[in-house]
Amino acid sequence: MTNETIILTLVSSVISGVLGVVISSIFYSRLEKRRIKLETARKMFGNKHAMSGKEFQESINEVMIVFSDSQEVIDLVQKLFDVVSTPQDARAPKAADEALIKLMKAICRSIGIKHKNLPDTYYLNFFTVPSNP
Repeated sequence: MTNETIILTLVSSVISGVLGVVISSIFYSRLEKRRIKLETARKMFGNKHAMSGKEFQESINEVMIVFSDSQEVIDLVQKLFDVVSTPQDARAPKAADEALIKLMKAICRSIGIKHKNLPDTYYLNFFTVPSNP
């Protein structure tokens, strides 16, 4: 083996290792961002039955950071805040529900969850099991 072959082999090995680490880091970062978004969405959707509850409010507050790369989601969070800040007698009866549905759909789009066949009412429905006395 010549010195050129040895140097070429060493340089190729180093470059491929560094390239592998960079590509893995990029994909891991994307995967982690998606996982965090899914977790926040799961928490928000799972606690929609208690909008004044701690868990739902935490998830809405997380949306501002977790989905900061989606201007549509940020705008719809602001719209929801504006609607719920307006006294109930000064806003349309279903304004808060409509704003929440739009936000939920935007979150689904941002994550890549398909929701085309779901009627809007499904976003607000939740299941409860009555307790036995």
